[in-house]
Amino acid sequence: MNARKLERSEGYMNKLFCPLVCVSVLLLVGCETRSRSISNSGYDGAYGWGGGGPTYRGELSEFDILGAAPAQEATQANIVQALESATAPTLKRGDKLILIQSGAMVPDNDMMDAAGLSFSVAPFSGVPPAEKSSMAASLRLRAAQGGYRYILCYWGVLETAQQDKEGKVVSWIPVVGSFVPDQKEQMRIRLKGLLVDVATGNWKMLTPEAQSDARFNSGKTRAEEDQKLVLALKAKGYKSLVAELLSE
Repeated sequence: MNARKLERSEGYMNKLFCPLVCVSVLLLVGCETRSRSISNSGYDGAYGWGGGGPTYRGELSEFDILGAAPAQEATQANIVQALESATAPTLKRGDKLILIQSGAMVPDNDMMDAAGLSFSVAPFSGVPPAEKSSMAASLRLRAAQGGYRYILCYWGVLETAQQDKEGKVVSWIPVVGSFVPDQKEQMRIRLKGLLVDVATGNWKMLTPEAQSDARFNSGKTRAEEDQKLVLALKAKGYKSLVAELLSE
């Protein structure tokens, strides 16, 4: 009799415990911290943001665009000479520019539109190739063959703000998962651009001011409102990046 009661009790606990485990796993997944690239900025209802599109294969690095200096050339004398002769590239309206968005097959439309107002733009793929050892030199050669004097590769991340009960921003963190109550989503975009002179290899880094915005959403509209906010921030960020290209 005691054995039967124990068996029934264990069966009841198993039925009770299993759903609790499932709920706990969902909450853990939902609260997982995830970063979101501008090239992987979709909304995935199961895991939050940046679910990974079919063409997304990661990001380029600065060395993919600039190339790594051979060890035999990285001497003290060459470093001093390069520093003395370095000149930051400067764009003017009408210049021909190859545009690369790290991680994307083609740059976002808003960036193409913003850059196209001031420059003659050619969109190149920013999807990392399988072999990257000669990518930088090949890119400069192809740009020269097309008459393009400059190359701009840019990167970006989307972040959300963590707030306390009074609404004060505590810190900026990568976007978290989707298992959250109705909320005011506060987001910002941070961009950086690497501008390269095709003829000389000289370069400069651009870091426009971060752009931020906020939007209320609910469970039914969270994905739609999230993507509206993403598009609005991208448009503002890209205009800021292009303005910085022309500021010097």
